[in-house]
Amino acid sequence: MSERTRTGAALTESRASEGDLRRRLEGRVELIESALRRYRLLAEQLESRRWRRKVRAAPSLLREVGELEGALTEALAQTERRCDLEGATHDAPIRKTVRRVRKLRAQVATLVDKRMYELLLLSESLPLETALAKLEAACLQEVSLERTPGEPFSLRIGFVGGVVQYLLSMLLVLGGFLGWVLFFALDAWLGLGAALAITVSSMGLLMFLTATLLGREAPDVAWLTPERLVWMASGGAPPVAVRLDSLGEDAIRMEAELDTVTVRGDKYLRLSRLGRGEAARLRVLLELFRAPQVRANASRAERPVTLVTYPAQLRRNKAWTPGQLVLSHRGAYFIPGSGADAGATLLRTATGRRLDSRVEMPWVLEALRWHPESELDALLARAIAQSGGVAWASVDVRVSPDVEEEQDVHLSRGTEVLVGKPASEDRGTVLQLLHGWGGGA
Repeated sequence: MSERTRTGAALTESRASEGDLRRRLEGRVELIESALRRYRLLAEQLESRRWRRKVRAAPSLLREVGELEGALTEALAQTERRCDLEGATHDAPIRKTVRRVRKLRAQVATLVDKRMYELLLLSESLPLETALAKLEAACLQEVSLERTPGEPFSLRIGFVGGVVQYLLSMLLVLGGFLGWVLFFALDAWLGLGAALAITVSSMGLLMFLTATLLGREAPDVAWLTPERLVWMASGGAPPVAVRLDSLGEDAIRMEAELDTVTVRGDKYLRLSRLGRGEAARLRVLLELFRAPQVRANASRAERPVTLVTYPAQLRRNKAWTPGQLVLSHRGAYFIPGSGADAGATLLRTATGRRLDSRVEMPWVLEALRWHPESELDALLARAIAQSGGVAWASVDVRVSPDVEEEQDVHLSRGTEVLVGKPASEDRGTVLQLLHGWGGGA
């Protein structure tokens, strides 16, 4: 028998053996090949930079892989034992498929652990079937942007603007001007048709590049209610919500860059590109609404209390003390110290906590004004008792008769005087409050 004939016979025998082996393994090979396709697709999803968007676009894949996982381990082991019994070679197609599935399965397990840490800050490695179920629940959870009955308000954190956005907008305006210059120059040189085609193509490219860069530089935005923090990242990523009652001690931190806040609750969020001021404000608001009593009071508020705060000085016993003045329908509340000191005092009164970052009085009041007025009154009174300030009921206060004309607002009670200058945008509200007081001018 020739060498060619022997080789052909060997190949025919090998194919026959492979076919017999597949038949004896019944549905296990089909299960393994099905797993190979699905594990490969899931690995591609989880490797992507926009993996959450891709997972949500094909939500059944996580569940299908999870359902395969239970039967796959046994199918792989039984297939390898059968291959050993049948004497299948190392390069046999079934053995190669098994090896590819095992490799892909290990890759998927690593990626799932990585994404679980990213979403939940979960560092322990779970069985793959359990981890897939947890990832599905966390990633595919729908976040409603509608407020519930327990969410009478929402506060927006984030801003649109900044140097980069300004420069790109100016570039677009300048590009439009240069486009007209280019059009007239080309019209004289190449004719109307060519000039129009080149100018339109150039302007279209400029607008595309500008829109792309603006999208990349656009900041992320958060919405805060008494029940949850909703995070909407730039680039169209799905929103993520963290329940405020899941935030424990040290759950809120500011990173070294000071424009990023990390939040660890039932989800893990890294809130970036807010800017230093907005990051500090968000941390203050989160610390306040992390307190159960603050959340309970806020959920009962039907409308915000009208408040104005501004720097003022208190004259008492012939000495002047700088501080922050808070005006409401009920009266005037003066807390000694700078805006940050007074804000820290009020925050400590409401939550019992001190922060190592900036705490401005308006940020604290932004949350506390969503309280029943009696509760807010009691909070301010406690802060004043701790700091040595003063609280004057509106009926006891005399307002300077020149309040309409003067920039400074003069208030007095007996021999004590409060003098301060509200911001121009707050002056109308200040006058409205003062005119409603019984002791007004």
